[in-house]
Amino acid sequence: NVGREMLNILAEREFPADEVVALASRRSQGSEVSYGERNLKVKALETYDFEGTDICLMATSGEMSAEWAPRIAAKGCVVIDNSSKWRMDADVPLIVPEVNAAAIAGYTKKNIIANPN
Repeated sequence: NVGREMLNILAEREFPADEVVALASRRSQGSEVSYGERNLKVKALETYDFEGTDICLMATSGEMSAEWAPRIAAKGCVVIDNSSKWRMDADVPLIVPEVNAAAIAGYTKKNIIANPN
């Protein structure tokens, strides 16, 4: 699963975060996912308050991203989306760090960054 792999990479690279939160649908709420040496209890996306959250890595379907990415971005959180939803949106930078890292400056139009998967 892409979300679990994102967590693995963040933990391996010791990403400097005060807090890491795992979110999923309500049916997964309460389950656990590993993050480095510890487990995170999964919280429900539908009820999570993104106020004060800096970055959201989305590993969802395009349909879910279409619904949730703008809501999350409106709270001031930068959304890095792994779905295909935003890749062709002119107001959302499609970033491949090794190719066009400078294009990331354009993320502020929608507070969303797309990536090819």
